[in-house]
Amino acid sequence: MRSLSLLLLALLCTHLVAAQDTGLTFLRIGVNAAASAMGDAQVAASADAFSTYWNPAGLAAASRGVAISHRLWISDVRAYDVAARLQAGRQSAWGLAVTATDSGELEAREVPGDATGTFNAQFLSVGGSYARIVGPLRAGATLKFLRERIFEADASGYAFDVGIQLDWPRRLVTVGVALRNAGKMSELQGEATELPRTLAAGAALHPFRIVANRDGASLLDLEITAEVSHLLPSSTTRLHTGIGVTILDLATVRAGYISNDALRTFTFGLGLYWEYLVFDYAYVPFATGFEGPGHVLSLSYVW
Repeated sequence: MRSLSLLLLALLCTHLVAAQDTGLTFLRIGVNAAASAMGDAQVAASADAFSTYWNPAGLAAASRGVAISHRLWISDVRAYDVAARLQAGRQSAWGLAVTATDSGELEAREVPGDATGTFNAQFLSVGGSYARIVGPLRAGATLKFLRERIFEADASGYAFDVGIQLDWPRRLVTVGVALRNAGKMSELQGEATELPRTLAAGAALHPFRIVANRDGASLLDLEITAEVSHLLPSSTTRLHTGIGVTILDLATVRAGYISNDALRTFTFGLGLYWEYLVFDYAYVPFATGFEGPGHVLSLSYVW
């Protein structure tokens, strides 16, 4: 039974992480469509309820809001995300986030050949964040409870994220740094899953804007993001870049690029705005040999 369970774990990791050299990779798949469409380059740009995932410091710059997201990934893997940003005085904010991932039915094999049955796996992350403006900086932290269940085995643990953001003059440039998923898991089948600890640093630029003379309304806004992320367990470094063009505060067209990733390279997406509602979609082509593409849909209510 032990050898079978270990084989099942290996099969599941192949489906979920796509050779990305770490466990609990659902913690590394971007939670929202806007971020996925821009190559996950969000450590400096994130300023909404989903900042609980990318950089908790962004909560201090965000408006009040709640958001949900649905991700369709490899081999019927589905993930669901709920996030909220709540005001805590003039300089502070709280954030709440829940992520649940289900693998769907995966084939089980003791040896190469015909499947002997099926199994599935579930992963859960529940977290709370706090962010505050400190002089010219925004700083934040997130504490997460984690749980994984594979076949009949389960484990739990904790992780924390910390991050900062800094706006340069007129908010034309924002820089950000974050450490994500530092923590520990209990043993699963005799061995604790290693968390995908990631250090990320990047910048978000708004180099070109057109505003109306009469009322200052935005006619066109260009955003460029760039980020370097380093996965500590495997010493893997990736470059993330994204570009987004917002027109009349009604729609945003996005594209992104991720280097040194076995699964993704280019990403694309679209955002639509209607009063207090924001709808975002991301299209993520997968590399040859993986079932895909991936789709991410997000809906936010901001007030």
